[in-house]
Amino acid sequence: NFGADQFDESDPAQVAAQEQFFSVFYCSINLGAALAYGFFTTFASSGGLGVPKPWGYPVAYGAMAVCMMLAVGVYRAGRRSYKVHPLLERSALASLIGCLTNSAVEGGSRKAASVLVGILLLLSSIMLSAAQSLVPALGTKMMYFAFVCALAGTFAVVLPCLNPEWLHYGGLAITSEQEDVRDFLALMPVLFTGSLSFNALYNCMQFWYAQQACQMDVRLPFGTGTFQLSGSFFNIADCLAIVVVTPMAVLWIDPSLSSLLKGRFSHSQKFTMGMAIAALSVFVAARLELMRKAVPVLSETSNCAPPGVGMSDMQGAWMMLPFFLMGVAEIYTQPTLLHYAYSKSPASMRTLAMAASFFIAAVSSALFALLVSALGPYMPNDLNHGHLEYGYYINLALGGIFLVPFLSVMRDDGH
Repeated sequence: NFGADQFDESDPAQVAAQEQFFSVFYCSINLGAALAYGFFTTFASSGGLGVPKPWGYPVAYGAMAVCMMLAVGVYRAGRRSYKVHPLLERSALASLIGCLTNSAVEGGSRKAASVLVGILLLLSSIMLSAAQSLVPALGTKMMYFAFVCALAGTFAVVLPCLNPEWLHYGGLAITSEQEDVRDFLALMPVLFTGSLSFNALYNCMQFWYAQQACQMDVRLPFGTGTFQLSGSFFNIADCLAIVVVTPMAVLWIDPSLSSLLKGRFSHSQKFTMGMAIAALSVFVAARLELMRKAVPVLSETSNCAPPGVGMSDMQGAWMMLPFFLMGVAEIYTQPTLLHYAYSKSPASMRTLAMAASFFIAAVSSALFALLVSALGPYMPNDLNHGHLEYGYYINLALGGIFLVPFLSVMRDDGH
């Protein structure tokens, strides 16, 4: 938000640059992630550059701490030129809860009460998901409770927010604060359905791509042939896709498509394009899995797979293709949702809208965690005895199902 606030929204050229800012912001995050996956993960576990293996983790974490301090220093160096908005008398979260509570109690609005209950359920789903790792014995039960809370909370929030005109009470004219809260609530159906549709596909990468890569031949094709890469190493292709393609998208692809479509290359078109690329990524991963199971299994065991599981006679580098495609998909989905939340929110609600976007992404992970657990019998430790492709196909279907309501509630006209 702070970066986007630096643009002058009265200047059309700066408004266009502000939209590009979210893509550049997302690109910069993944530039750091590429360095982490491409160098520091191996450096931390193996050492190198004169650093012995036992000191790998301390030096890696120390280097990251120094980088963070340098970043803070660079930020503070330019503070005199920053545009800073004055603090609100009342926080956006306090305005949201206050307006909903007043509407539910004084106005008797059941929809306001539903949203309040939904928020509590969504918070519960996040806490239960986090608690799984703390209480292993109750992990499965907590997962089911987290799923129920996330699902019920999503419906309790989204359905009333399809038309939040109910947000006022006492027969009085709506206040400016209530109007801001109402406009914020109107964003919730878009953010929820958008996050659920993309994360149905994105979670395939998060949960399964590295596992699939670990049962391929992850040995370096040069050297002694004994050094093995981790399956998560190939995630670098996702980061590199974002770093390499973002400048191309901002400077050439997006302007060309906007010209071709006569200016109708807006949020919904960008998001749909990203979803199509993400679906292609998952389909390619499913195809690679079928190809992997068709080749012989080598006598060499994989260090990143469960103990005793052998590598298939197929190069793990093939997994860089679905990782790369998912990175390109992220360029057209994640910054698009962030910019939509920022541009459609009232100024007083923009920070809360950004926080809500990331919160909803966490809720969607809680929902899909149960799906991963339910598909467990088809995904044993040795994928040669399972059907990982079933999970890919199911998530492809879910992504399409959630995309339909997303497109129906997406509003690009600002009304």
